[in-house]
Amino acid sequence: MHLFNQNKGLNYRYAFAMARIALRKLTSLTVICFVHLPIETLIAQEQQIDKSMGESLSDTPGGAREIARGYGVETQIWSTQIFQAITSGDKGGVSRYGGKMDGFLKLRPEKLGLWQGFQLDVQYEHYFGLDVNRLDDALLPVNTAQAYLRAGGYHSALSITGSQQINNELSVTVGKFNLMTLASRTPLIGGGGLNTFMNRAFALPSTGVSYTSGVGGAGDRVVLSSPYSLGGMIEYSKDQLIADIFLTDPRSAQDPRVIQRPFEQGVAIGGGIGLKTSVATLNGTHMFRAAYSNATGINLANISDFTGRLNSINSVGTKKGYWFSSYFFTQNLFQNLQNPEQAWGIFGLYTLSDGNPTPIKWSMLFGLAGNNLLENRTDDRWGIGLYHFGVSQQLLTSLQQLNDPRKSEGGIEVFYNLSLNKWSYLSADMQVIDPWNPSKPFESLMSLRMQTRF
Repeated sequence: MHLFNQNKGLNYRYAFAMARIALRKLTSLTVICFVHLPIETLIAQEQQIDKSMGESLSDTPGGAREIARGYGVETQIWSTQIFQAITSGDKGGVSRYGGKMDGFLKLRPEKLGLWQGFQLDVQYEHYFGLDVNRLDDALLPVNTAQAYLRAGGYHSALSITGSQQINNELSVTVGKFNLMTLASRTPLIGGGGLNTFMNRAFALPSTGVSYTSGVGGAGDRVVLSSPYSLGGMIEYSKDQLIADIFLTDPRSAQDPRVIQRPFEQGVAIGGGIGLKTSVATLNGTHMFRAAYSNATGINLANISDFTGRLNSINSVGTKKGYWFSSYFFTQNLFQNLQNPEQAWGIFGLYTLSDGNPTPIKWSMLFGLAGNNLLENRTDDRWGIGLYHFGVSQQLLTSLQQLNDPRKSEGGIEVFYNLSLNKWSYLSADMQVIDPWNPSKPFESLMSLRMQTRF
């Protein structure tokens, strides 16, 4: 494989111009974050505080954020900048710069003696700049953090959930879920595309929550799970047992119509049951999941038109209902004795679905990931993973009949996320993909990400 296409060398001048534009927009978006920073900095200087040890740039002992937490109000803003280039393949030489802003608000009224056990979580996202999703030849989005952009390169989203803790084991959560944020809590591989794996295979693993083909964009190229979901979930955890049951709208809540007219096209119901294990004092998890929906999707056995991507498929018929199942595991191979959550080990996920109207019959991913456990580097994260998505045979047969043959897709990804301090991270990422279009060569991508937490 060549590193750069001879006729399409990286346009550095264009890339730097885009970087300057995006940085100006980033500055205007984050100016509010810095309003109280001078005050916090003066406090830090007077008290001789090492700000590199705070969880965010604006954290200081006795500062505004610590006082607010005492009243049940927690806030944080993340800025993630991403430069990604297709370094080889049919589109070799293409590069883009962009990123996203994430604002988090958590309210706990019980801190004021009100509404015991209730918690409100709000997340606001704003995407800026450009990305290489839809410019590449891959079936899966190669940059999950920016995969859900609207036309024009900008997109904002608001997710709100309310949770009620019934007792120590049982809780109920309802609202609009950000599934990328939920995926970021997954042991070993969690990150939601921002600071661990970037490819959607790892950053937003298929859950079977929804089948949708209506919104458009790179995010809908694989539609086993949506980025946003409207519904509710009951979670149970006691000792080593973990379980949940969910009921959601089968469409992506990225579409405003889902909020305006929920469940008008059916429901999706499912759940999972799992175990927390310990092998020679090393923690592990095993989770089985299943889901079913009565929603109607495109009949993949009778496709009438296809222009290159899953969200462009048209069919003369529909098929009602789909099912999904999966098995996920993690097993620490090494972990911090004082903090078992700081660990590295193996992970794996295997999924199986109906194959029609779901376009992916099965998928598999496997890898190593976690924290660097060397002294003074435990906040660094790294990972290497392999994935394979088995496209539905009915879909492949239909595309063959349209003289547009396709195949299953696989790839490998490796990243290292360097913790500069507790609130800033610099990561490098590389992907090599065997695209689902058999006429396209192997494709490689390289990325740099910078995240700052305010």
